[in-house]
Amino acid sequence: MRGRIVLVMAWFALVGSAVSGRLDAQNRIGLTISLAPIPVQVTETVESESSKLTGIAFGGRGVVTWRKLRLDLRYLEGGLSPEAEAPDEDIVEGELMLGFVPLSWLTLRFGPHIRSFVTNQGTQRWIFWEGHVGGALELGTPRLITYFDLWHVFGANVDAVEEYDSGNGIEGGIRFTLDRLPFWGKLAYRIDHSSLGAGSRSKTVEQMVFAIGWMITR
Repeated sequence: MRGRIVLVMAWFALVGSAVSGRLDAQNRIGLTISLAPIPVQVTETVESESSKLTGIAFGGRGVVTWRKLRLDLRYLEGGLSPEAEAPDEDIVEGELMLGFVPLSWLTLRFGPHIRSFVTNQGTQRWIFWEGHVGGALELGTPRLITYFDLWHVFGANVDAVEEYDSGNGIEGGIRFTLDRLPFWGKLAYRIDHSSLGAGSRSKTVEQMVFAIGWMITR
Protein backbone atom coordinates (compact mmCIF):
# COMPACT_ATOMS: atom_id res chain seq x y z
CA MET A 1 0.00 0.00 0.00
CA ARG A 2 2.67 2.52 1.02
CA GLY A 3 4.71 1.47 -1.98
CA ARG A 4 1.92 2.56 -4.33
CA ILE A 5 1.62 5.92 -2.58
CA VAL A 6 5.36 6.55 -2.79
CA LEU A 7 5.35 5.62 -6.50
CA VAL A 8 2.51 8.05 -7.19
CA MET A 9 4.30 10.86 -5.37
CA ALA A 10 7.60 10.04 -7.08
CA TRP A 11 5.89 10.18 -10.48
CA PHE A 12 4.41 13.55 -9.56
CA ALA A 13 7.86 14.85 -8.55
CA LEU A 14 9.46 13.64 -11.78
CA VAL A 15 6.78 15.26 -13.92
CA GLY A 16 7.09 18.52 -12.01
CA SER A 17 10.88 18.49 -12.28
CA ALA A 18 10.75 17.75 -16.01
CA VAL A 19 8.32 20.57 -16.70
CA SER A 20 10.17 23.03 -14.48
CA GLY A 21 13.39 22.36 -16.34
CA ARG A 22 11.79 23.78 -19.52
CA LEU A 23 10.55 26.98 -17.92
CA ASP A 24 12.51 30.20 -17.71
CA ALA A 25 12.89 32.30 -14.57
CA GLN A 26 9.77 34.32 -15.39
CA ASN A 27 7.55 31.25 -15.57
CA ARG A 28 8.55 29.55 -12.35
CA ILE A 29 6.96 26.33 -11.24
CA GLY A 30 6.40 25.22 -7.66
CA LEU A 31 6.26 21.62 -6.50
CA THR A 32 4.95 20.46 -3.12
CA ILE A 33 4.82 16.86 -1.86
CA SER A 34 3.51 15.56 1.48
CA LEU A 35 2.96 12.20 3.17
CA ALA A 36 0.96 11.46 6.32
CA PRO A 37 -0.78 8.81 8.45
CA ILE A 38 -4.44 9.81 8.59
CA PRO A 39 -7.02 8.66 11.17
CA VAL A 40 -10.31 8.03 9.35
CA GLN A 41 -13.87 7.59 10.64
CA VAL A 42 -16.77 6.61 8.37
CA THR A 43 -20.34 6.96 9.69
CA GLU A 44 -23.20 5.52 7.67
CA THR A 45 -26.85 6.10 8.58
CA VAL A 46 -29.72 4.14 7.04
CA GLU A 47 -33.09 5.42 8.21
CA SER A 48 -32.35 5.85 11.95
CA GLU A 49 -29.66 3.18 12.32
CA SER A 50 -26.02 4.27 12.34
CA SER A 51 -22.78 2.30 12.05
CA LYS A 52 -19.16 3.41 12.26
CA LEU A 53 -15.85 2.29 10.83
CA THR A 54 -12.51 3.61 12.07
CA GLY A 55 -8.90 3.07 11.14
CA ILE A 56 -5.58 4.58 10.09
CA ALA A 57 -4.94 5.28 6.43
CA PHE A 58 -1.76 6.43 4.77
CA GLY A 59 -1.94 9.23 2.25
CA GLY A 60 0.07 11.49 0.03
CA ARG A 61 -0.48 14.71 -1.83
CA GLY A 62 1.32 16.53 -4.63
CA VAL A 63 0.74 20.06 -5.91
CA VAL A 64 2.27 21.71 -8.96
CA THR A 65 1.80 25.47 -9.36
CA TRP A 66 2.59 27.72 -12.32
CA ARG A 67 1.61 31.36 -12.35
CA LYS A 68 -2.08 31.35 -11.37
CA LEU A 69 -2.66 27.69 -12.20
CA ARG A 70 -2.27 24.62 -10.00
CA LEU A 71 -2.70 20.87 -10.28
CA ASP A 72 -3.51 18.84 -7.15
CA LEU A 73 -3.15 15.08 -6.77
CA ARG A 74 -4.24 13.32 -3.56
CA TYR A 75 -4.23 9.61 -2.73
CA LEU A 76 -5.23 7.71 0.43
CA GLU A 77 -5.51 4.02 1.34
CA GLY A 78 -6.07 2.13 4.59
CA GLY A 79 -8.03 -0.43 6.58
CA LEU A 80 -11.20 0.25 8.57
CA SER A 81 -12.67 -1.79 11.43
CA PRO A 82 -16.34 -1.70 12.52
CA GLU A 83 -17.57 -1.08 16.05
CA ALA A 84 -19.87 -4.13 15.99
CA GLU A 85 -19.41 -7.56 14.48
CA ALA A 86 -19.11 -6.90 10.77
CA PRO A 87 -16.51 -7.41 8.03
CA ASP A 88 -13.50 -5.10 7.90
CA GLU A 89 -13.29 -2.72 4.96
CA ASP A 90 -10.53 -0.98 3.06
CA ILE A 91 -10.86 2.61 1.93
CA VAL A 92 -9.09 3.81 -1.20
CA GLU A 93 -9.51 7.28 -2.63
CA GLY A 94 -7.89 9.54 -5.17
CA GLU A 95 -8.44 13.10 -6.24
CA LEU A 96 -7.24 15.12 -9.24
CA MET A 97 -8.04 18.83 -9.21
CA LEU A 98 -7.25 21.62 -11.63
CA GLY A 99 -7.12 24.96 -9.87
CA PHE A 100 -7.00 28.70 -10.53
CA VAL A 101 -5.67 31.31 -8.08
CA PRO A 102 -7.33 34.66 -8.89
CA LEU A 103 -6.03 36.25 -5.66
CA SER A 104 -3.12 35.37 -3.40
CA TRP A 105 -5.51 34.19 -0.66
CA LEU A 106 -8.21 32.59 -2.87
CA THR A 107 -8.12 29.28 -4.80
CA LEU A 108 -10.78 27.77 -7.06
CA ARG A 109 -10.52 24.06 -8.00
CA PHE A 110 -12.57 21.53 -9.91
CA GLY A 111 -12.13 17.86 -10.72
CA PRO A 112 -12.96 14.22 -9.95
CA HIS A 113 -12.76 12.58 -6.54
CA ILE A 114 -13.03 8.78 -6.49
CA ARG A 115 -13.56 6.79 -3.29
CA SER A 116 -13.90 3.01 -2.95
CA PHE A 117 -14.89 0.80 -0.04
CA VAL A 118 -13.51 -2.70 -0.51
CA THR A 119 -14.72 -5.87 1.29
CA ASN A 120 -14.55 -9.59 0.62
CA GLN A 121 -17.95 -9.28 -1.06
CA GLY A 122 -16.82 -6.67 -3.56
CA THR A 123 -16.14 -2.97 -4.09
CA GLN A 124 -18.50 -0.03 -3.68
CA ARG A 125 -17.25 2.91 -5.72
CA TRP A 126 -18.23 6.56 -5.30
CA ILE A 127 -17.27 9.00 -8.08
CA PHE A 128 -17.75 12.70 -7.34
CA TRP A 129 -17.28 15.78 -9.51
CA GLU A 130 -16.46 18.55 -7.06
CA GLY A 131 -16.04 22.31 -7.09
CA HIS A 132 -13.78 23.74 -4.37
CA VAL A 133 -13.32 27.23 -2.95
CA GLY A 134 -10.33 27.75 -0.67
CA GLY A 135 -8.99 30.66 1.34
CA ALA A 136 -5.93 31.39 3.48
CA LEU A 137 -5.00 34.01 6.09
CA GLU A 138 -1.64 34.77 7.71
CA LEU A 139 -1.54 34.57 11.51
CA GLY A 140 0.87 37.43 12.15
CA THR A 141 3.62 35.91 10.01
CA PRO A 142 3.76 34.40 6.51
CA ARG A 143 5.23 31.24 8.06
CA LEU A 144 1.98 30.49 9.93
CA ILE A 145 -1.22 30.33 7.90
CA THR A 146 -4.76 29.24 8.68
CA TYR A 147 -6.76 27.95 5.74
CA PHE A 148 -10.08 26.45 4.70
CA ASP A 149 -11.38 24.51 1.71
CA LEU A 150 -15.11 24.24 0.99
CA TRP A 151 -16.55 22.02 -1.73
CA HIS A 152 -19.82 20.96 -3.29
CA VAL A 153 -20.56 17.85 -5.34
CA PHE A 154 -22.03 18.86 -8.72
CA GLY A 155 -22.41 15.31 -10.00
CA ALA A 156 -21.88 11.78 -8.72
CA ASN A 157 -22.02 8.14 -9.74
CA VAL A 158 -22.45 5.76 -6.79
CA ASP A 159 -22.70 1.97 -6.60
CA ALA A 160 -25.87 2.03 -4.50
CA VAL A 161 -29.55 1.22 -4.84
CA GLU A 162 -30.59 4.69 -3.71
CA GLU A 163 -30.27 7.71 -5.97
CA TYR A 164 -27.55 10.20 -5.01
CA ASP A 165 -28.95 13.44 -3.59
CA SER A 166 -26.17 15.83 -2.63
CA GLY A 167 -22.76 16.17 -1.06
CA ASN A 168 -20.61 18.82 0.59
CA GLY A 169 -17.38 19.01 2.53
CA ILE A 170 -14.93 21.23 4.37
CA GLU A 171 -11.30 21.06 5.38
CA GLY A 172 -9.70 23.54 7.74
CA GLY A 173 -6.42 23.79 9.57
CA ILE A 174 -3.04 25.42 10.03
CA ARG A 175 0.05 25.31 7.84
CA PHE A 176 3.53 26.31 8.95
CA THR A 177 6.91 26.55 7.26
CA LEU A 178 10.45 26.45 8.64
CA ASP A 179 12.92 29.30 8.25
CA ARG A 180 15.35 28.69 5.36
CA LEU A 181 14.30 25.07 5.00
CA PRO A 182 12.16 23.59 2.17
CA PHE A 183 9.87 21.78 4.62
CA TRP A 184 6.42 22.55 5.95
CA GLY A 185 3.80 21.01 8.19
CA LYS A 186 0.02 20.93 8.32
CA LEU A 187 -2.57 20.08 10.97
CA ALA A 188 -6.10 19.84 9.59
CA TYR A 189 -9.55 18.36 10.00
CA ARG A 190 -11.52 17.20 6.97
CA ILE A 191 -15.15 16.08 6.71
CA ASP A 192 -17.52 15.36 3.84
CA HIS A 193 -21.15 14.29 3.87
CA SER A 194 -23.24 12.58 1.19
CA SER A 195 -27.00 12.03 1.15
CA LEU A 196 -28.86 9.38 -0.86
CA GLY A 197 -32.44 8.20 -1.34
CA ALA A 198 -34.13 11.50 -0.42
CA GLY A 199 -32.25 11.53 2.87
CA SER A 200 -32.97 7.93 3.83
CA ARG A 201 -29.27 7.09 3.72
CA SER A 202 -26.16 9.17 4.39
CA LYS A 203 -22.43 8.67 4.64
CA THR A 204 -19.96 10.91 6.46
CA VAL A 205 -16.19 10.57 6.20
CA GLU A 206 -13.94 12.37 8.70
CA GLN A 207 -10.17 12.62 8.56
CA MET A 208 -7.49 14.16 10.77
CA VAL A 209 -4.35 15.14 8.90
CA PHE A 210 -0.91 15.90 10.31
CA ALA A 211 1.39 16.07 7.31
CA ILE A 212 5.04 16.90 6.75
CA GLY A 213 5.85 18.15 3.28
CA TRP A 214 8.64 19.25 0.99
CA MET A 215 8.51 22.11 -1.49
CA ILE A 216 10.72 23.43 -4.24
CA THR A 217 10.49 26.30 -6.71
CA ARG A 218 12.41 26.47 -9.97
